[in-house]
Amino acid sequence: MIIERNSILRGTVIAFMATTTLPLLAQDAVQAVQVEPVLHVSRDLLYALVALALTQVIFIASLASIMRTMGGPGGWITKLLSDRNKAAILLPFLLLTASTVNAQAFKGTDADISSYHTFWILTIINAFLFIILLVQLNLVRRLTRMVSGSEEKEAALETARALEPSWWDKLMKSLTKQVEIEKEKDILLEHDYDGIRELDNVLPPWWVWLFYGCIAWGVFYLAAVHVLDILPEQNTEYKEAMAQAEIDIAAYKSTQTATVDETNVEMSTEANFLAAGKANFTTFCTPCHGADAAGSENSVGPNLTDAHWIHGGGIKNVFKTIKYGVPEKGMISWKSQLQPKEISELSSYIMSLQGTGPATQKAPQGELWQEDGAVPTDSTAITADTTSVAVTQ
Repeated sequence: MIIERNSILRGTVIAFMATTTLPLLAQDAVQAVQVEPVLHVSRDLLYALVALALTQVIFIASLASIMRTMGGPGGWITKLLSDRNKAAILLPFLLLTASTVNAQAFKGTDADISSYHTFWILTIINAFLFIILLVQLNLVRRLTRMVSGSEEKEAALETARALEPSWWDKLMKSLTKQVEIEKEKDILLEHDYDGIRELDNVLPPWWVWLFYGCIAWGVFYLAAVHVLDILPEQNTEYKEAMAQAEIDIAAYKSTQTATVDETNVEMSTEANFLAAGKANFTTFCTPCHGADAAGSENSVGPNLTDAHWIHGGGIKNVFKTIKYGVPEKGMISWKSQLQPKEISELSSYIMSLQGTGPATQKAPQGELWQEDGAVPTDSTAITADTTSVAVTQ
């Protein structure tokens, strides 16, 4: 049976070797089609490829001699085949290097072969020789391991590693101090509750470390907050955080000038804010409402310094009136000429003028607006003729 198997393997190897050597037999040249080369090849490059091919042939011949010396005349081949190793599949390539390649005489064509075609032929030969060289190196490595017995050592080492616990198992064991199942009988308590028995396990180390850590933190917090006063108390820290938050919110709102409208505008009493509003009032509003915003009996616009408003009081209503205007009474919309921030500044300035009207101020118009935001009530003090008002607030 063994002789028959070796005969089959020997025949397969010889057949495969013969098949792989056929492409190396030079045949009659076929009439080549002239192709315009896309790569410029110099003579130096061709000489380098020839030198590389010769160098690889020398290495291949040397490795073949080394393998024959290491394994004896065919003994290492039998060992590789009996080992059922993947290296046996690469054996024909090695045999190919030891066989004699008989090339036919090249008859050539009427014209000499071009440097471009020579370059690609040499490149393919070098690639083929490089593959053979890699196969031989792999076989030498396998033979070295077989001769030295390192394969058996590596197999035994891999088996030992497989039996060892993984790093995760080691970590969990160190964190939990869990007793192995085979040793649980050693920590089994004596009492029995309806067939249920208890194991005397120790506390997990992670729980013990956390417990002692909480104690250490409690001592540090007591000393740092209540004794040494290094860290602030929670109430003090909360107040400081809220104060800083208000500063941050104000700074953020100051950058969001384009998002101010009649729904979120707020009254501001900052000097710079009111000064900017006053400048815009002087430029755009004094012709109708007077320089002091109190108007007069001959002014077109109403008095802006009293508590009576035709279109609602409060910062939001004033902002809305300035933004959209009252076209039916002659007041234009200012949203196309003033930015939202400028309208907000102007609204806050007008609201800051409440109660500053002189004795010559225009009579109240509209309804009395309560500062607490309640629904406005009808005014009984309206004496002026509101039909002559062209510009309203």
